[in-house]
Amino acid sequence: MEKDNLNRDQLYLYEEIMTGLKQYIDTHELKEGDRIPTEKELGDLFKASRISIRRAIKELVEEGTLKIVRGKGTFVSAPRKEIHLLDLQGFSEGLTTENDTITKDIISIKKIKSNPDLDRIFNSQYAEYIELVRKVYRNDQALSLDYAYLPTDLYPGIEDKITPQSSTFSIIYDDYGIKFKKVNKNLEFIYPDEEVQGQLKVNSLNLLVLVDKVIYGENGLPVHYSKYYLIAERVKLSLEHNIT
Repeated sequence: MEKDNLNRDQLYLYEEIMTGLKQYIDTHELKEGDRIPTEKELGDLFKASRISIRRAIKELVEEGTLKIVRGKGTFVSAPRKEIHLLDLQGFSEGLTTENDTITKDIISIKKIKSNPDLDRIFNSQYAEYIELVRKVYRNDQALSLDYAYLPTDLYPGIEDKITPQSSTFSIIYDDYGIKFKKVNKNLEFIYPDEEVQGQLKVNSLNLLVLVDKVIYGENGLPVHYSKYYLIAERVKLSLEHNIT
């Protein structure tokens, strides 16, 4: 966003400044570790009070876009994490690298009765499911909120096997002998509702990527359903297909 493109008559709220700052970072191709303008310079750029500028910076620090180094200024934070959409495995599997640490926290795990959505996905085969809700962090920063649904008929007692850092896919394969054959994924860009806002510590203007995923076993029947909310500005989505 160039300075000349600003609407001089508009009163910028901190949410609008946040959006403008992200556009500024993109337009000026700022990278991790690059310093952004000072509060005074940003106030002049956005024709906004220092209070509004500070609030916008605070929110961007909390969501991971910026970081403050005391005595030196405010800098662009870590780059987006690449997510391969064609992977059959869970999106958090294999994300840990020498520069990143991926951790998971169980928000809730409970038995629930089927509902119209689950009946549609699983062809009304099951009456009860384990609902597993986990939050995924990258270097202690929230990256995703994940809801998984596991039929109790297929996976009796699986709730006792799941720990915060365990791979449900490994448990399904090793303990229940179920192999995955095919996956269907649907992507949608959304704004979060109040529940997701609270869990991911984002506001109503933070764009999320909702990935809706159904996995099928060797018999062609669905054996796993999940949906997860990715904070769009913290990830880079990629597709990779080998042509043979």
